[in-house]
Amino acid sequence: MPLIVLAFSVVLGAGGAGPREAGAADLERRVAAVHRRAARAQAGSPEAKAVAGELSELGSAYLERSETGRAIELLEEAWGLNSEDGLALARLTLAYVMAEDYSFARFYLDLAREQEPRAPPDAYAVLGGLYYSANRLEEAVLAWEQFERLGGEDPATLAKLSRARAELSLSRNQRFREIGGFLFSYDAGIPPALVERAAESLAASERELSAFFGLRLPGRQPVILYEGRRYFALASIPDWVSGAFDGKIRVTVEPGSGLEADLAMVLAHELAHAFVRRASRDRAPAWLHEGLAQWWEGKRLLPAELRAALAGRRLLSLSEMEGSLSRKGEAAAVRDAYVEALGLVEYLMLARGPGAVACLVRSLGRGAGVEAVLREETGLSSEELLAGWKGWAGLGPR
Repeated sequence: MPLIVLAFSVVLGAGGAGPREAGAADLERRVAAVHRRAARAQAGSPEAKAVAGELSELGSAYLERSETGRAIELLEEAWGLNSEDGLALARLTLAYVMAEDYSFARFYLDLAREQEPRAPPDAYAVLGGLYYSANRLEEAVLAWEQFERLGGEDPATLAKLSRARAELSLSRNQRFREIGGFLFSYDAGIPPALVERAAESLAASERELSAFFGLRLPGRQPVILYEGRRYFALASIPDWVSGAFDGKIRVTVEPGSGLEADLAMVLAHELAHAFVRRASRDRAPAWLHEGLAQWWEGKRLLPAELRAALAGRRLLSLSEMEGSLSRKGEAAAVRDAYVEALGLVEYLMLARGPGAVACLVRSLGRGAGVEAVLREETGLSSEELLAGWKGWAGLGPR
C-alpha cells in the first residue's frame, strides 16, 4: 500500500511531510498547532479553509506512514471544515480503502460523484487502479468514471476504464470467498470444493515462497478462477496460456477435466510472479520473472533437455528476451524464450545458490540497475551469465 500512497502523492503534487521528512512527534506538534488555529477560525472563513487544507496535508503524511486511523481522523476533520475540498475527499476515500473499510470508502466515492467537488482527475485515476488491484471492479469503474467526469484525458486511464467495464460484465455472476491470505472470485460453474483445493495449493506455495524471499504479500491476494476462456479472449491472451498475473492471479479452469495437478502448477507459477513483483518492487526483468515462475511451479530442465529443446535455435541475449517473453509474438519464439529463462535460473540456482537468487530479486527493489545488482549478488555480468549458462548446458557459443 505505501507505494500506492506515494504514487497518489506524486500525481497530486501533495506537499505534506512524508515519513522521511517528519517523525511522528513532529507531525503531532504540527497537528496540535493547526488544531489551535482551527479553534479560532470561523466556519466558512478563508482561515477555516486554510486550516482544512493543512489538515488534509497532514492526513496525507500519515497515509504515507500507513497510519490509516490517524489519517482518517484528520481527513474527516478537513472535509468537515471545507466540504468543497475535493482533494481531501479523495484522500479520505483512499484512507478507507487502505484500511480495507470498503463500505465507508464507497460512501465517500459516491459522495464525490454526487457533489463533484473540484479535485485533480489523477486522484481518481490512482484510486481506480487501487480498487482494480483489489478486484473491486465496480468501484474501479466508478473511480475511473469520476476521472473522466473531472476532465481527465489520459488515454491509458480511459482504456483501463473501457476494459474494466467489459471485465465487469463478465463477472456479474461470480461468487466470492476469502480463504486464508487469498480473496477468490470464481464463476458459478466452478465447484466450491475445487476453490478450496486451489486455496490449499496456494497456501502451500505461499509458505515456500515467503521463506525463500523473506517476505509476505501485503493484504489478501486476489485470485480469479474462470470457467472457460471468455476473459482470456477479452484480454487477447493466447490460447496456449492458462494463467496470467497482472496484480491478480487469473486462471482458466475446466471443472471435471482431471487437470487439477496442472491447475496447482499454474497457481504456483502465477503466485511466484506476485512474490517477484513484491520483492523487486516491480523492477525484475522478464527473464528473471518467467524463469523463477517456472522454477517454482516445479519445472526443471537438465542440460541434455536444454540442448534438445534449443537445437538449431538462435539463443537470445537478456535484452532480446524482454520482448520475446511478452507472449505477443510467434508461439515458437515465445516458447524458446521461456526455455532460456528457465535454464538461466536453473544455472544460477546451481552455480550461486538459492540465497543469491533471492538476494538478486530483493536487491533490485533498492532501485539499482539489473547489471549492477547481477554483479553484486552473483559476481557475474550479463555476458558472463549467458556464457556460463551455455557452458553448463553444453550449448557452446552461438
